Amino acid sequence: MLTTVRPATEQEWRTRAISARVTLDEPVIDAAVRLTRARASEVFARFDGNLAGAVGLPDYSTDEPRISPTALETYATCPHSFFVGRLLGVEPLEQPEEIITISPLDIGNLIHHSMDEFIRDRAASLPTFGAPWTDADRLRLQEIAAAMTEDFVARGATGHPLLWERERGAVLTDLDSMLTDDNAWRGECDARVVASELTFGMKGFAPVAVEVPRGRVLMVGSADKVDQTRDGVLLVTDIKTGSARTFTVLNDDPVAAGTKLQLPVYAHAARQLLGGSKVEAQYWFVRKDRGTRIPLALSPELEKRYAVTIGTLVDAVAAGYFPAKAPEKPDFIWVQCRFCNPDGLGHNAARERWERKRVDPLLASLVTLIDPDGVGLGGAGSS
Repeated sequence: MLTTVRPATEQEWRTRAISARVTLDEPVIDAAVRLTRARASEVFARFDGNLAGAVGLPDYSTDEPRISPTALETYATCPHSFFVGRLLGVEPLEQPEEIITISPLDIGNLIHHSMDEFIRDRAASLPTFGAPWTDADRLRLQEIAAAMTEDFVARGATGHPLLWERERGAVLTDLDSMLTDDNAWRGECDARVVASELTFGMKGFAPVAVEVPRGRVLMVGSADKVDQTRDGVLLVTDIKTGSARTFTVLNDDPVAAGTKLQLPVYAHAARQLLGGSKVEAQYWFVRKDRGTRIPLALSPELEKRYAVTIGTLVDAVAAGYFPAKAPEKPDFIWVQCRFCNPDGLGHNAARERWERKRVDPLLASLVTLIDPDGVGLGGAGSS
């Protein structure tokens, strides 16, 4: 219709006129043209998530409101996802009849909640320094987990019964293996269990304050598990049911471009709530890559890097910068970001927009943190 001698329809005439940059006196079409041209440019515009000057944006560096490290990890992963999910409260709808198998998120919740209730249930008889969990402990954990699985079934979150029967058995096996691995690890460390889901900034507990250039950020959350060695060292553990693959970067980048922010603040919370001067922290993988533990060195250099990272993220939120940072790799089998790929058909267009917009000077500080490999690169397909 752009090259034919005689356009056949009114729509084709409109398309021809727009391609020739003729402004039509039609507000809806004119708005669509402005959106399309703005998104095709390298300018970070309001159509790309630039909300600069909008009223009501949170400024987390002013003590209020409080924020969790996982929320800031979401922002670092995809600012658009943070805006839609965290600030607008929009969530993808799940139809129970469409659920074939339990989601990885629900499996993680099931394992976390089972371990938390188990440790609280055994609070009066937790094993002492280096001592193993008993057979009675193992049986009690299985009972707690089995009861919790019934709740997931009642909510329609477990999918097809035959698939769930296999997955349920795998979850119970994983929990038993966790106690075996925990026995060996605590034996090596000569440690005892101190707390589960150590809460800070909620339920009456004080938050952890992180000093940033424009003020301080009050952090909230809960550490999955805290142990203590015989000589008083606190050992903070964040339990992970996913793969360890994305955590290997911590050796080179201890904040993983802003996407791994939990352990430093968990260590602060343990020291703040339990006392003591020395804290060590680690990620513990209990399902995929079972038994793998990745420690994080809590050094003065990390504390400085952490504060700068938190400051960069909260400054960008306060400035109103919410571009869609779609994943580098295409979706396969599952959708990586529901907000960049809401229809499940792919996020290529969103990724191409990010590759154009990340060169805008407004995003320089943010891009340097969350997409360091893309600094200085522009144009679709350039990353």
